[in-house]
Order: sequence, then structure tokens, then C-alpha cells
Amino acid sequence: MSRILLLSVCLAGSPLMLLSEQAPSKINLNDPNLQIVDGSVIPIPLEIFASLDKLGKQDWGREVENREIRLDTNRSRTAMLFGLTVSEGFIAVQAEDKEAVRRIGREVLRLAASLGVAGSVEEHANSIVNAAGKSDWPVVRRELDKTRQTVLNKMAELRDAELVDLVSLGGWLGGTRALASVLQGNYSVEGSDLLNQPELVKQLKDDFNRLPDRAKRGRMFDQVSKTLGHLESLMRTDASGAIGEEAIIEISLSTKNLVEAIYES
Repeated sequence: MSRILLLSVCLAGSPLMLLSEQAPSKINLNDPNLQIVDGSVIPIPLEIFASLDKLGKQDWGREVENREIRLDTNRSRTAMLFGLTVSEGFIAVQAEDKEAVRRIGREVLRLAASLGVAGSVEEHANSIVNAAGKSDWPVVRRELDKTRQTVLNKMAELRDAELVDLVSLGGWLGGTRALASVLQGNYSVEGSDLLNQPELVKQLKDDFNRLPDRAKRGRMFDQVSKTLGHLESLMRTDASGAIGEEAIIEISLSTKNLVEAIYES
């Protein structure tokens, strides 16, 4: 398995708040709290994105996207869609959108079935739908994370390392798109530091480029490689020690375009 960051895209907010002073301001690949499992870097799941509390209260409902997911026989694309959909689930939790979370719970199960691992996540998916109906957002969040991790573990057992990497990349992309979109509409220097991730993006890019050609079939994968390269250059602080508004706008546009390409391809 390659050294790709297995992100749990946990967007912390008012009903699920962790203390922001306990959360990292950005992802540090040298953090001694990160765990190495089978060569992969895994942040502590329910803490990594608690740093979003630094942004204050935001209109996360604007970031919830109701997209039609068209499945095909390209399992690599399906893996990225799975990661994206789980990240959308966390965003919907932020928005406390019951219907969106229920829909995403059903989509997660459908995508898992397409990947051949539905039996492993059916219980989690049902728990997501039921907890959303009760507005039990902490439970929804935990079950989303369990769903993601269960799929990753099952794929690792099945020796689908390439799909593990792509699920993780999709999750990171979905969370980054939402964060950049929020910052574009409500820029702050402190908030921009959450996207100061050049080392992480370089790792994601290098690991993606090392995937075998069979795992990157389809035109959208050319766009994945180019976008990661572009983001690596954008996610660096300028002379003032911040990521400027223009760079945030470009990050938002680049991630949005790539997400749309994955859904539409």
C-alpha cells in the first residue's frame, strides 16, 4: 500500500464541537500523533478537521450538493466517488440536513455494493439513516467514519490497494472543495492557514502518479494529476505568511472543477 493520507473528512461544528485549541491548525505529516498502518499515514479520525472551528459559524448548507451519481464499470472512479460521498456526508452533518444525510447514507451503500463490499457496511449505512432521522449528529458522524474505515479495511484485505488510495483521495478532495468554497465567501488569514498543505498535496500527487495505469483509466484521471500539481503550488503561504485570497479562489475553482469531472465522467 502506498503512503497516502487516509483522511477522515470530519468537519467539526457546533453540535459536534471538539475544543479548537486541541486541534491542529493544519495537517502535519511529521506529527508524532499520526499513526502508521501498513505504510499509510492515518490522522486521528475525529480530530483532524476540528480546526475548522477557527472559521466560526458558517453556512454549511450552501456546501451540500445533491448530485446524481451515475455508476459505470470503472471501479477506480467508483472508489473516488465513494470518498467524495462520505465527505459530503460530513458536510451535510455540519448543515444538520436530515434529508441530505439520509440520501447520502443510501448512496454510500449503493457505492459500496458497486465496489463489492456492501455487506461490510450495511449496518453502518442503516445507522446513518436512522440517526439522521433523530438528529443524532454525533452518531451520524461516527458511523460515517466507521463506514469509510470499514471499506478501506475490506479493500486492503482484498488487496485492492489502488482503490484504498483513491477512496482516500476522493475524501480529501471533497473536504478541501468545501473548505475552499467557504473561505472564498468569508476569507480570513487564520482560515487560509487550514489550506497550507503543500507537503500533503505533494504526497498525494506522488502516490497518485505511482498508481499503475490500470487504476487510472479514463480522461478524468489526467485532470486529477494536473489538479494536484496545481494545488501543490497554490497551497503555500506567500511573503506575508498567508495564502492570499486569489489563491483561495483558484483552489476553490480547481477542486470544484475536478469534483464535477469525477461525477460527470
